[in-house]
Amino acid sequence: MYKALLQEWADSPPDVSYRFVVSPGTLRAAEAVAAAFLMKRRNRWRRAIAFVMSLAGYYLVWTLYIVFVSWLSIQAALLFSNTLLRILAFLITFLGLTAGLRLLPRRFFELPFRRRYLEFYSDNEFLLECRRSHLWFEERSAGAIRRWSAFEQVLEFEEGMWLFLRRGKAFGNLRGILVSKESLPNSCSWGELRAYIQQRIHEVQNPPENENHSLTRSRA
Repeated sequence: MYKALLQEWADSPPDVSYRFVVSPGTLRAAEAVAAAFLMKRRNRWRRAIAFVMSLAGYYLVWTLYIVFVSWLSIQAALLFSNTLLRILAFLITFLGLTAGLRLLPRRFFELPFRRRYLEFYSDNEFLLECRRSHLWFEERSAGAIRRWSAFEQVLEFEEGMWLFLRRGKAFGNLRGILVSKESLPNSCSWGELRAYIQQRIHEVQNPPENENHSLTRSRA
């Protein structure tokens, strides 16, 4: 099936072709939308457990860090015999290490979700091609979504839209396609792309009645 899609991609023009880039501002806005969406997918108990675990992990890490910094500060203070110098050495070491944590590169403390999407989208141009049978996204890195039914939901926000995949489906370690309004030359308009995607998703969710009747007869 993949070879057939690849042949179709090479031989026939797409219905809609959209080129775009994703700026850091768009990625930040998209992250907030995705976090809210993924949170809603969890049931109440899973959300509560995740919250408690994240809170416990946060305080555990900070407690261990404070203990470690305090130990290092005490070791620095013991290098001096004068009481005043010991106090100053302790304060300087403790405050310096604590402030240093704030100055470390933020990428080491970003969520895995954000790191994954940042590495994928940062400073890259993307091509989204839509056909009635499937969607093709950046042939060099991701590939084809073989059926429009693979998409669970389309979420629009001010800077673009998310095309979220259903559970158990993914490509390139991504759980959805982020499409930005920041289009490039030789691209269809944002309105045209938006209308086409909505139409395809609507057709999947609401198949024609004659198609339902034919499926019923075939089952009978």
